[in-house]
Amino acid sequence: MLAASSPAVAQKPIAWQEMGPGATRATLLASDGVTPILLFRFRFDRFRAEVVVGAGSPPHAETAADLRRRRRAVAAVNGGFFDERGAPLGLRIAQSRERVPVRRNVDWGVLLLDAASARIVHTHDLDHRDPAVGAIQVGPRLLVHGQPLRLKPQRARRTAVALERGGDALTLIVVDAPIDANDLAARLAEGGFESAILLDGGPSTQLALDVGNTHLDLPGGYAVPDLLLIVGRPPR
Repeated sequence: MLAASSPAVAQKPIAWQEMGPGATRATLLASDGVTPILLFRFRFDRFRAEVVVGAGSPPHAETAADLRRRRRAVAAVNGGFFDERGAPLGLRIAQSRERVPVRRNVDWGVLLLDAASARIVHTHDLDHRDPAVGAIQVGPRLLVHGQPLRLKPQRARRTAVALERGGDALTLIVVDAPIDANDLAARLAEGGFESAILLDGGPSTQLALDVGNTHLDLPGGYAVPDLLLIVGRPPR
């Protein structure tokens, strides 16, 4: 994957709408002017993000809807890649415990979560001395320093995560129709995001959301062994 050779991306402000304190939503359109790109942003001062890996080996699979209801969370999406046995491929850290070791020599990124922020780094830049409460190794990355990467053209349903500068909010992204990854990266760059990474897509893509008056369930084709969960923090 190569960074796009174009100069600075022309940005188009995103029209965010409040779902509740610390939670906003927006919809972008793909280059066809029709396909919706759904964005759900959660500030870390009001919410925390958690990687959930099912019990056992391979992990017990669960849908985003079932996990969200079981944990009484506000949102859940599918996580990273897994093999035909349902075993996750790449690093998974859940509740500060390494459930699956890092996969070396791959051009993937890693979503790293701590108690109050998030980062996206390349596998080669991963420092095991830097503690994380959650991690998903997956790929490809979509944005680096606000610039879209040049990716292999391929259309699929998509799940992604994006961060703005500072990493004090996490945005879940779901496209419930086939979209090219380059198109998605370009739209996110225009929206001013600093970094972004694809999670697993295709039949894995799924979202369950219940925030304020916003309720949404976009089912996937099957349950998955690991997911990304958004949980509300207790009132201060």
